[in-house]
Amino acid sequence: MSETIRQFLLRGEKEKNFLMSDVAKHGCSGGTISELIYYKDTINFHDKHEAEIWDEVDNQAGEYGYSSLEYIDLLKGGKEVSSITGLKNLLSWWVCEVIAQRIIDEREDDRQRIAKQNANIQRVDAQVKGVKW
Repeated sequence: MSETIRQFLLRGEKEKNFLMSDVAKHGCSGGTISELIYYKDTINFHDKHEAEIWDEVDNQAGEYGYSSLEYIDLLKGGKEVSSITGLKNLLSWWVCEVIAQRIIDEREDDRQRIAKQNANIQRVDAQVKGVKW
């Protein structure tokens, strides 16, 4: 089975090629992910992950009530797309940013859940020891 976009991002972060937070916050257009700077690289990335990218486009578009093409037109740089190369480049960068944002959001949710669990454990521990909480 080939590597998913999520796995690609997690591997790149683990190998210290980039910070997930940079991808989520700044996107890829500034060279954040060195593997996705040149058109040949973004085209290959798109072609390798085409089904996954278009699933993301369809899901995001549907969530906001747009068709896929209407949604792409709304993306930063979407109106400037004038070739298949430009489209593949835009979508490769966009999907990495979207999935990186999702990963960051999941991590924050996990941190909050763990903090809440720890607070509950401390409260129960205090109650067991007879300390008023």
